[in-house]
Amino acid sequence: GCLYQQVAAAASRARYVSAIGGMNMVAEAEPNHIRLVCVGDEEDSAPPHIRKWMETQPLEGIEVTVQFDEDLTSALEILEEGGADLLAISASSWHLCKGAPETMVATALPRRDENHILVASDRLGFLPHKSIILAENRLQRRQLRRYRSDFRVLDPYAFADIIERKAPVESGLTLQAWMEDLRATKIITGYVSERHWFDAANFDARRHMLMTDARDDSARFLPSPLHGLTLLISRKGFPKSLAERIGDAESLTAWACEQVILEQIDAEILDRVGMIVRHRQISSLLNQAEQEKDLLRSTSLLDGEGDVIDTTSMVEILIEAVGRTGERTLLLERLVDREDAVTHARLLVSEWQNMLEAVTTEHAEDIRLGPARPAFLDL
Repeated sequence: GCLYQQVAAAASRARYVSAIGGMNMVAEAEPNHIRLVCVGDEEDSAPPHIRKWMETQPLEGIEVTVQFDEDLTSALEILEEGGADLLAISASSWHLCKGAPETMVATALPRRDENHILVASDRLGFLPHKSIILAENRLQRRQLRRYRSDFRVLDPYAFADIIERKAPVESGLTLQAWMEDLRATKIITGYVSERHWFDAANFDARRHMLMTDARDDSARFLPSPLHGLTLLISRKGFPKSLAERIGDAESLTAWACEQVILEQIDAEILDRVGMIVRHRQISSLLNQAEQEKDLLRSTSLLDGEGDVIDTTSMVEILIEAVGRTGERTLLLERLVDREDAVTHARLLVSEWQNMLEAVTTEHAEDIRLGPARPAFLDL
């Protein structure tokens, strides 16, 4: 096992003890110095996230040194052997690999670029009628069809077959460059990509965020689960007080809730499910309720005198499944106290499963309920 111990304050040093193969290996490090190993190649979101965090989120009194490694196995070895105090990795990658023995999620960096982007000459509402838009992710394809039914939203590889033009086998930057060439030559109107890919490619093109919150009566684009989250992994026993200084409480809440929900959702439908968990200030919620004329929400946050019931921030959980044509959506929204967020996430996913089964089940002919009908939601 791994254990972190702090020696007397007069010693002013932290001692990291790791038991490996029955031998205790001791590595010493200054308490104000954090060694970080970041996992991911040039197409992964974690390395650019770490670089930007290093530029914009300096930690007072703590020096952070970073090394980059494209291989998770070797990065974990560095962590286990005491060569690093923390390992940075995208939340989606950590979720897929199901973690590693003798490690823990110490904290998470502030969420960044969780929304996908549209690369096009103009915003969605101003694009020409029947614009051709390519999107590799099924969720964004359906969300775009929901926003404007006239759009021709296609998978890049399906479109390549239509125009008899070979698309690259690799996803990521290579596929993005292929789609950008189609957009620049006006074969397509635009395509959906990710912010860190777009920044890495440095294209001379306009990008537009597919926003989580609707603006000016536009559609809501919930991001893919865990998108934009970078976790900091440690050996077991990492000091909680130090983790809180380094990380972001909202992102840690998002990870805790979203991974609980993901574990209960059928893997076959994950590519058409949008989700986000975030902290919301009461003032922001009241403003949103006023804009959307949501009387139920506004009254639930105020007492009989019109004063705010609780001034502390709350956790908002949003999850949606979008139908094949984009015409129908199952959206579940929950506003909960921060200390009970994970418990409510477990309850929410159970309710979600029941609702999803109800709206995706075909209705057999029934004397009382009427003739046979297709399911409400076609996933």
